[in-house]
Amino acid sequence: MLVAAIASSVAAVAIDSTAGSPIPGHKVVEIEWDIEVFPGEHKIFNGTVQEVVAKATELNPDFKITVEKRALGSSEPHVEARANLNKRGHINCGYWPETQAWTAHANVDYLRGVSGRPRNGPGPGACGRIACQYGSSIWWCNDNTFTKELDGFNAIANSAQRIIDVCRWNGPGPNPGVFTAGQNFEDSNWNTIVRGGDNC
Repeated sequence: MLVAAIASSVAAVAIDSTAGSPIPGHKVVEIEWDIEVFPGEHKIFNGTVQEVVAKATELNPDFKITVEKRALGSSEPHVEARANLNKRGHINCGYWPETQAWTAHANVDYLRGVSGRPRNGPGPGACGRIACQYGSSIWWCNDNTFTKELDGFNAIANSAQRIIDVCRWNGPGPNPGVFTAGQNFEDSNWNTIVRGGDNC
């Protein structure tokens, strides 16, 4: 189970991440996770949710999270031509390399399976890759000048889900399916990016 406590006595376990920044000129940071790997024994990990769960499971084979699986078909509503996508509210559609929507959904679902409080920064322009699989990723960026801590990973999952809901288009020619990419700017000066083309 992932927990929220951050203790100075917790042993840090770094996970290598060589991903480039999703935004030119912004620095890449590793998201900090505090995990109760064994009952009463906490370790701090850095990296994506998939990397963190893999490392925790390596230390404790009984460590588990719950990930709800779902399928996404191209017949879902709110699909339009990519050329018609632009800024909507605080969301910029497109711009980033596109990814199939079902892979973005898989990352959102993975984030919803964990508990705890994510930390990022200080910023501005501190971006960390928080989920990545199938070449599709979710990045979390902090534009505050201080370290940003959220109440839970659902906040990031909800922000990324909004991108998937708003920024959707049918794949061209030989690439059938529903695609997505975009950036969602939240009111408290942080944002999420859903994009493809990452090496997970």
